Amino acid sequence: MQRSALFFAILSLFMAGISCGRMSQPSGPVESTPQVVEKHLSTFRPIQGTNYMIADISGSPPSAERDFSPFSWIERGYSGYAGYAIYNYVFFNSETETFNRLAPTNEYVVLQIMGFPSGASPVESEDFEPIRWWSYLLVKEDTDKNGVLDYKDNLTLGITDVGGNAPTELILEIDHVLGQTLTEDNTLFVMYHLLDKNYVAKIDLLGRQVVTTTEMDLGDDVK
Repeated sequence: MQRSALFFAILSLFMAGISCGRMSQPSGPVESTPQVVEKHLSTFRPIQGTNYMIADISGSPPSAERDFSPFSWIERGYSGYAGYAIYNYVFFNSETETFNRLAPTNEYVVLQIMGFPSGASPVESEDFEPIRWWSYLLVKEDTDKNGVLDYKDNLTLGITDVGGNAPTELILEIDHVLGQTLTEDNTLFVMYHLLDKNYVAKIDLLGRQVVTTTEMDLGDDVK
């Protein structure tokens, strides 16, 4: 009888411990604390044929070796593919000794930046044209709620001049950009996908505004 009483006493204490453990668990999901990203300024690089230099602000460690070049985004793809995100670009004007940032805050992700004309010709070539304009893609909000700002979120397309002056956001909530081309009269055409439809936007770069937006009717079977 004494053994039975001792067994039931131990069993009661064990069950009570389990019950208390369950009661002590939080009733809802545990929210993780957002991780603070330490941001670093990269080396400044000259923008050939201009008085400007450009650098980026990213989460890449300052000691990390990487091939910084905003001119190679066309080939390399989006910011973040290399293992780090770019949060801003900084422009320095050696003539006026001033600098400015592309975005007003370092909390967005600059997914892509493209210079126009493309500058494909070597500087020594007679066909070389220095960059006059930038188009850029910002991720400003975690629209797919996966905890990070990346290419899966809605994109904002903006334009600015070569020195990053007066950056202007023009097209909002894009799914992805399908192509961009510049004409000789400072007109930029942007093809993009939005809500299962495809569009072409005609942008007046000097006026910093969208002149027309045309839906591409490619058939109901094309999304």
